Amino acid sequence: MAYLDLYRAVQALGADRISTNWLRERAIAFSEITAVREQWSGAVDAVFLRGFYIEGPMGPPVPIAAHQALIVLSRTMCLGAQGEYMRRFILTKELMHVFDTEEEKANNKEKFDQQIRRLKDPSAAANQQHQAELKAYWRALGVLCPEEKRLEYKALLQEDKISWDVVAASLRIPIAQVRLIMDDKFEQFLEHSM
Repeated sequence: MAYLDLYRAVQALGADRISTNWLRERAIAFSEITAVREQWSGAVDAVFLRGFYIEGPMGPPVPIAAHQALIVLSRTMCLGAQGEYMRRFILTKELMHVFDTEEEKANNKEKFDQQIRRLKDPSAAANQQHQAELKAYWRALGVLCPEEKRLEYKALLQEDKISWDVVAASLRIPIAQVRLIMDDKFEQFLEHSM
């Protein structure tokens, strides 16, 4: 099973806004992961890292069983002015890592450290973990706004019948992500992430 199954389920749902709990349930159903927990941490500085995904097995201090995952989010990001919207987007983006291939996972200290260094250095060569980050980003955008609703909002925006703020409030995601969803190349970027 794969991300494409989740994407199709979102399209078939016919909802205006997709629940993150519903996305979590379906992501579990369409992957090898059996449970996903969310945890907020004051130790995660949102300036440098908004959230991350950990897959078990892992021992203390935060035990995670095999085939289970933990998504850790920056508490300051979740409580900020756009906290609700940022939490929703970053939680969904991290959830998309359930679909990473074995080669894409940053599943050990070396790969994770390499990934963090890569994110800080835009001149560094892309690796599979970096590609997985990009795919997770676009995949999240693809499931937070069903295509039918996206096209409806896009037409209303082009006709100046609705504002970016209203669309962001309706989808409950930051305006920056709404702008990407409405980009003319969105379908192309999403297809590349399937």
